[in-house]
Amino acid sequence: MDNHIFANNSIVIDMGSSQIKAGIGGEEKPKLIFNSYIGRPKYKALPVANSQEFYVGNQITDSTRGVIKIKYPYQKGIIKDMNEMDQLWKYAFQELRGNPKECPILLTEPPYASQQQKVEITKQFFESYNCPALFFAVSGVTSLFASGKSTGVILDIGDTISQSIPIYDGFYIQHSAQRVDLAGRDVTENLNNLLRRAGYTFTTTAEYEIVKKIKEKRCFLSPAMIGEDKFQEERKIKDQYMLPDNSTIELSFEKQRAPEILMCPEKYGLELNSIPEILANSIQKVDLDLRKPLYSEIVLTGGTSLMQGFPERLIGEVKKLVPKEAKVKIWAPPERITLSWQGGSILTNLASFKSMWILKKEFEDEGERILIKKQL
Repeated sequence: MDNHIFANNSIVIDMGSSQIKAGIGGEEKPKLIFNSYIGRPKYKALPVANSQEFYVGNQITDSTRGVIKIKYPYQKGIIKDMNEMDQLWKYAFQELRGNPKECPILLTEPPYASQQQKVEITKQFFESYNCPALFFAVSGVTSLFASGKSTGVILDIGDTISQSIPIYDGFYIQHSAQRVDLAGRDVTENLNNLLRRAGYTFTTTAEYEIVKKIKEKRCFLSPAMIGEDKFQEERKIKDQYMLPDNSTIELSFEKQRAPEILMCPEKYGLELNSIPEILANSIQKVDLDLRKPLYSEIVLTGGTSLMQGFPERLIGEVKKLVPKEAKVKIWAPPERITLSWQGGSILTNLASFKSMWILKKEFEDEGERILIKKQL
């Protein structure tokens, strides 16, 4: 083991479809949280214009949003465009003032990440960045690690996917993990449709981000599913929301109705399991004698789980799906949006973890086999 590699602090990058969290291993919080999209100019710039090919992170402001087209290179755990993803990673290194040639790098990944994608990322970091060591950590495992538990279920509700990951005594039970392509972005799209019916039109990628902000600031889940009569009553309650141009729109029942897609997607024409269903199904796929502790150690993570009323509604819906004797308990730590990053940060600071790093020389000698050999 080349101990000199670990003389410098490691870099931890938690990759998400909506946001990327990046920071220094061993620290409590990520130094950097930025949107995981890039902007490309929509129009040809004049010679005197201060234009650039890509806009990333804090380079994308309210003033630039209108003249750029926003693209998400990382969606549903899949890299759609490696060149654009490269811009996000480079931005993270630049903002952290970290030299990837000198720092081991831990990347989180979803449990269903393909081996081919891991190989492509590894080549990118070893060949393009000349990174000395790399490790891929399953985001659910790092989240549970950060929560201080060795047994539990991580329910991660992100922007494009939701996943339920059972872990028992530190072992990730892979065959029981469940995922569904239903998450925060579906709430945003549902809200956009409801606003369109109310006479408000948001069409461009920049305007879509406005709808996303409305969702984050105003949407909430009711304690239980409510009927159409209640929604009609909510129409009478108006909430003024100011847009970036200082104009206002009126919100009413849309705030409460948009998130319902997470709990009952079939009502919106989606043939998908709901969030409560993937959670219940993942536990019920575990061996019978392991289920009891999992019901009482459900840990929420992911930005969409921060929605007002989400934990309370979730526990009510899950209790309808599991045996009556099951003692369901849901943990919703306030820092859950960064929980996966925090777990990765803790891992890199453990002396026992040093042997888990994949060295550049090991990858050159063994190829992708080393990625299978060294994993949590």
